[in-house]
Amino acid sequence: MTACPFCLIGAGDADAELVAWRTAGAYVVPVPSQRPRNPGHCLVLPTEHVTRLDRASPEVRGEVFELVSRVVAAVPRAFGAVGSIVQQNNTIPGQVLHHLHVHVIPRFEGDGFVQPDPDKVEVPFEVRAEQAALLRAQL
Repeated sequence: MTACPFCLIGAGDADAELVAWRTAGAYVVPVPSQRPRNPGHCLVLPTEHVTRLDRASPEVRGEVFELVSRVVAAVPRAFGAVGSIVQQNNTIPGQVLHHLHVHVIPRFEGDGFVQPDPDKVEVPFEVRAEQAALLRAQL
């Protein structure tokens, strides 16, 4: 069985430069595939391996959503967004990584946001590290 990559990042064992912020039980990272008109799309995840929101303890849910709230406040300052969308999926078709996560997607005037977006592109590691640094400066 392969180790969960989100658990490795949460433990500090991988991709530390992508972590925009960390608390005792949660952390924030930019996602690898982003909409070109919505840069700064990130995930808030618990460090504990939990697969679904309804299976997380009240403490884990509280810590994750407290951090989501902070990220929502920081996104306009970090990326010049006018707002954001907060989204959480529980086991959706095609999902390959099963670790609780909450999306925070920056929104911009005229971004033409659609879901799902067929135009998502892979964002290079270096760009995501820069996004993490911008967000970190605002958190």
